[in-house]
Amino acid sequence: MRKRTGLLCDQLSRWPSLWDIVRDGGGEQHLTDLLTLLGTPDPDPTAVGLLIDAVEQACARQGLAGFSTRSESGDKFPSMTGLPPMPIPPTDVVAWTCPMDQCVRVVAPDETDGLPSCAVASGTAGGKATPMRPYKFPAL
Repeated sequence: MRKRTGLLCDQLSRWPSLWDIVRDGGGEQHLTDLLTLLGTPDPDPTAVGLLIDAVEQACARQGLAGFSTRSESGDKFPSMTGLPPMPIPPTDVVAWTCPMDQCVRVVAPDETDGLPSCAVASGTAGGKATPMRPYKFPAL
């Protein structure tokens, strides 16, 4: 479930218009419930899976299917614009990870022009962009 949550977070962070697609497909309450659930310390994986399924079904009703199960080799939304540029990341950061420890999403510096945000954390913070947590490999 952490992988699907990470894919959802990735897509919501990259494509702000996905929020509108979910709403237009009738899944706004499911997404709100999902973000609330993921904001708790130990969310029930079954409930998370059901809510992700419901959000994905809302997207499918709008002609967008499979976002949380996409292949790792490509994006489903090549024509959408991503997040606005953010400050240049520090050079000692190797990657960014989920600030809530709810998914397996990792963003490498070459995948972003700035500081990536977490859609799940942002959703639980009333839409305020929440940056991902910087990660550095320990010194050998």
